[in-house]
Amino acid sequence: MFEPGRGELRAGPVMRDDSIVERFEVAARGCHVVFSMRQEWALGATDIEVVYDRDLNPLRVWRRATAPGPMPVARRTDIRRYDLRGERVEMLDREQDGEVSRFLIGRGIPRVVLGAGRGLVTMWLRRARLEVGGRVREPVLDIRQTPERIRDVTLMRLEDRDDAVLGRVRVYTIYGREPIYADEQDTVVGDMMGLVPARLATVPPPPPLESDGPPDPAHTP
Repeated sequence: MFEPGRGELRAGPVMRDDSIVERFEVAARGCHVVFSMRQEWALGATDIEVVYDRDLNPLRVWRRATAPGPMPVARRTDIRRYDLRGERVEMLDREQDGEVSRFLIGRGIPRVVLGAGRGLVTMWLRRARLEVGGRVREPVLDIRQTPERIRDVTLMRLEDRDDAVLGRVRVYTIYGREPIYADEQDTVVGDMMGLVPARLATVPPPPPLESDGPPDPAHTP
């Protein structure tokens, strides 16, 4: 059953970098489920949209990353689109000089996408529906790094905990580390590194960063 959701995460009081802001939303679009997010921090911004089928299998991914610097924002922006519907993942990449290249990534089709921020993990949690102590190992497209890779990754659910800031949370790990906290709807609400819901942040939000126009996954790159 489809469950809409949204979140805004900020750096909490124990996090060194207090500039991190992440906003995400899960919404229905026709027969698909769409996850969209934007993360900003002092060194750049990332926009992501992932389109899923109703079983939360990823079909298409769009990512726009903007780096800091003195050049016009269009020259500091890298846009990539990934098609997960064939026998291999196909990527189109528009680099900062405007040139578009095509690549094939790995072999096989991933069932999970990991990207900037934590909110995107919500989609894996909602499809896996793990009980406490459960685990699942699946092929993952990790777009947080370059070159992107498809690798088998384990998601585990640990014992629920009462966090001093967040209250009662579900605890998950990926890659055997990176503890992530979620609520009862399996929407990510923070992590052990110090991300918390925006309402719990103790410093004012930083000014928004410049971007190369509104997100346009349908027509870019």
